[in-house]
Amino acid sequence: MFDSVEFLKSLLYGPMWTFLCIVSRIGPMLVLMPPLQGASVPNRVKVMIVLMASATITPIVMEYSTPLPGNLADIVLGMIKELLLGLLFGSSALIIVTSLQIGGQVISSLASLDVAQAADPTTQESITVVSQMLSWVAMILFVTLGGHRVIIGACVDSFATYPAGGVLLEEFWLLHLHELFGHSVAIGLRAAAPPAIALLLANFVTALIGRTLPQLNIIAVGFNLNVSILLIILTLSITSIGWVFQDEFVGWIERTTELFPAGGRS
Repeated sequence: MFDSVEFLKSLLYGPMWTFLCIVSRIGPMLVLMPPLQGASVPNRVKVMIVLMASATITPIVMEYSTPLPGNLADIVLGMIKELLLGLLFGSSALIIVTSLQIGGQVISSLASLDVAQAADPTTQESITVVSQMLSWVAMILFVTLGGHRVIIGACVDSFATYPAGGVLLEEFWLLHLHELFGHSVAIGLRAAAPPAIALLLANFVTALIGRTLPQLNIIAVGFNLNVSILLIILTLSITSIGWVFQDEFVGWIERTTELFPAGGRS
């Protein structure tokens, strides 16, 4: 009788098992990491990048590889754990990049520009124009500041802590994502603070004018005033938004590199 488990073991024996584990860990990270995430990059290109990166890393981490499990259930479970760890790295990068998009959503709501939406090519979803602009700013800053190198380096260092095929689910993974999400919201609010304060003052002034001059079409006046103030403040504060992202980016690097320090966890 043909033993499918023995056939699978012979197929995965040696470096092939290590390579598949690396693909399972590297794949989700690269697919979710800017600027590869979304539909703007063809799937064939993503697959090629994942396979090339995995083939490059395999000789480096071969010494950290675990033996092939003896049964099919352990093989599948090991691959799932590798995928979850890869999702952790990819989500860490994705969360920090979407921080400015949160700020853009806040600004758009205060400026009454919720209806001014456009299709985001990376997510294939409709978002406000301001959110899309700040999202591209965050992506450019992420790549310029070397965020992709930090994530890839942390992922490679993780093989010293969790060998290929030997990932253990840890409670601090969720804590790490929770901290990064709060960090992302803080970045978005800090970036949106100058335009938001200016728009709140503009709405307050518009309300006073509406009470004083009820015959005035306050809706048309208020909308034009909000858009004008938004354009002026964004033009003046776009540099400070970059500074805020860069300042908070340092904390993100520390959290990410401390998650899996080189040489394993103490």
